[in-house]
Amino acid sequence: MRFIQLVSILFVSVFMLTLFQSCHEQEQSKKKIVYINSYHQGHPPSDEITAGLIENLPVDSFEIIAHFMDTKRNPSLEYIENRAAEVLASIKDVKPDLLVVSDDNAVKYLVEPHFQDNDVPIVFCGVNWSAKQYDLSQCNITGILELLPIAVLLVTMKSYYPSIQKLLVLNENTTTSRKTKQLLDTLFCRVGISATHELVDDFASWKAVFEEGNQTFDIIYLQTNAAIKNWDHVEALRFIDQHIKVPLVTCEDFMMPYSVFGMTQVSREQGTWAAETAKKILQGAKPSDIPVSSNQMVSIWYNPGLAEKVGFRPDSSLKNRAKIVNE
Repeated sequence: MRFIQLVSILFVSVFMLTLFQSCHEQEQSKKKIVYINSYHQGHPPSDEITAGLIENLPVDSFEIIAHFMDTKRNPSLEYIENRAAEVLASIKDVKPDLLVVSDDNAVKYLVEPHFQDNDVPIVFCGVNWSAKQYDLSQCNITGILELLPIAVLLVTMKSYYPSIQKLLVLNENTTTSRKTKQLLDTLFCRVGISATHELVDDFASWKAVFEEGNQTFDIIYLQTNAAIKNWDHVEALRFIDQHIKVPLVTCEDFMMPYSVFGMTQVSREQGTWAAETAKKILQGAKPSDIPVSSNQMVSIWYNPGLAEKVGFRPDSSLKNRAKIVNE
């Protein structure tokens, strides 16, 4: 009887040791991916990109170490450079198999200055319009660009308001906003519209520009508001309701409560593409053999409450494809 008990104990011990070794080997076999998001958790596009990435990298095969640089709420150069240095130190400690970087600031302040001639493969996503302004020629990198459907949005609006000529771009004052000004002006010129850009730092300035803009422009493009200090959602809705006189359009879904009509890219597509590309690279593909891509998905939005105030009544074919806001 005692012999049987000893054999049973030995069997259990061997089983537990084997199970421990198997779990340890599985942990060691996981690929380490460091994910750097330029912005903060709670910023809707960042959350969608993150979700698209995480849900396509199963935890049994990948270990993801995430960093959020929070540069939209903290746009000073000193903060951004210090935060980039912190993330860089963490990357050196982790020694990841691959980096995924989201949005422009992570590319500009982390990848471009610190990953030239570095063997670690990099996938970027959420970079606006073009990456040509960054010197990435010596980086082991590929990615997906974020192209806002602003041109087709304005062409659509011109079909309802043929006299549109003067456009106000009302936006936050950030690195990305300043970068995209020239690119946007090229698009506006192509559709026969002259644009004035107002980049504001705080909500009070935003309200002042908005009120004046409704008096002097034919249409207002509300780009984003995440970096506008002291933004008040309830007050913004009240103020817009009181002062709206021209169509308000956007290419960001989280700006639709303040807009009449919108066409938006789908941020989750960026994260999904990054995840699938990361898997290809970790299975042996070279980043240099994967062409830089751009988003393909577009959502249409319609806010009937604000649309009624400016007499915007889309035809049924357009309205039936739209997501309805505040109805």
